[in-house]
Amino acid sequence: MLNNFHLAALTKKGKQHQLFHIPLHQHLQDSLAETWGEQYDKFMNEIDEIDFDAGYMPEEHERFRLPDYELPDVLNDITSLTIHNQNAISSNEDQIDFIKAIVGFAQVSKGKELLLFQGFSQSHVIKPGRFLFLQNNTYVTAKHPGLNLDSKITAVYTPKDKKLLFLNFRMTNTFLPLAEFYKEASEEEIRDILGHDLLSPEDAEVLATGANQWFRKRFAMLRDSKILDTFSAKEIKKHSKEYDITINLDRDGKIVFPAEKKAAKKLLQFLNEEIFRGAITETLYETNSKREAD
Repeated sequence: MLNNFHLAALTKKGKQHQLFHIPLHQHLQDSLAETWGEQYDKFMNEIDEIDFDAGYMPEEHERFRLPDYELPDVLNDITSLTIHNQNAISSNEDQIDFIKAIVGFAQVSKGKELLLFQGFSQSHVIKPGRFLFLQNNTYVTAKHPGLNLDSKITAVYTPKDKKLLFLNFRMTNTFLPLAEFYKEASEEEIRDILGHDLLSPEDAEVLATGANQWFRKRFAMLRDSKILDTFSAKEIKKHSKEYDITINLDRDGKIVFPAEKKAAKKLLQFLNEEIFRGAITETLYETNSKREAD
């Protein structure tokens, strides 16, 4: 059973996180404490904790484990007893478009604190005028943006032992930084990745031998994401139009992978979905950097 349950919205713009309290009516708060408690039980019961391995797909009963994980500063020292002191998301509606996770703060037995995470995307935002609700036999729309909660927990963090448990790297990495725990790809592995049927590297040898730690991690992430196995080159090129990136296809319809470092970095960021556009200014940002994308 979850005690002293509260919800918060974790936003992310570049590498900067912010945390906003989600005010709830008492009846709804009690109801959510029960449903999130059921999700927590389902997430934790009869599971095997395994060390994080990016190349492994967990079974239904397995959870990735990261011991001694340090949360982003904005989440440090926040508990179920203090979260209500954070600014309310209801007074900061301009931040809703930047929500990356809904966080449940609660206590379990003997006052043990928990942080429960649900992934969140723009599809979870209830926009006024796009959703209709029945009221007194007439359909009306919301006056303010609403939040559509998920039905399952994505990750669980226990502050006492600094342990993070999660199901999926890509989902969790959208709201908690995990790239530093990713195993780097070797030179030979980079060559293999660049040899994918969808890629046409300008100079695979230069890319492989000149790759620093940042590039080695991103090449490994690209391999494990299966993006190149899921989408065609034409589909990837089509999606790139909104992100100010030029993707060229060769005569065989393969994606030309540039040898020049700046262009190669931007392509890797795009393929790994580490670039996003600001909802208001439409500025492009790097998800793992505080600065604008080049």
